[in-house]
Amino acid sequence: MKTLRLLMLTLLVATTSLAKTREWKTAKVEATSETDVSWKVWGEKTTMHYTIETDDMIFFADYTYKPGQHSDSHPPDISVNALTKIAIEGKHAYVLDVTGKEVKLHIVRKTKK
Repeated sequence: MKTLRLLMLTLLVATTSLAKTREWKTAKVEATSETDVSWKVWGEKTTMHYTIETDDMIFFADYTYKPGQHSDSHPPDISVNALTKIAIEGKHAYVLDVTGKEVKLHIVRKTKK
């Protein structure tokens, strides 16, 4: 029994120490647009396009979802022209929505200001 407790404690400590914290920056969502695509085979798909500015960079990022009455999928609740937080990890941007929930966006392009 002690061995099992020790193993569980070791796993818990190892997983919490390996968790990576995101480096958040202040950002502003400058613009959004939407593209709707409908295919016979895959159905409908909507892509939200976001232009996000930080102090030194401009990110163009997308969020894709399947709308419809049989889907729970919907666009994230990200405010335009309001300050938010952004964290960049590779080709993904994590943005905080109006409730503080992280939303994962795919970075399409980025440019320096």
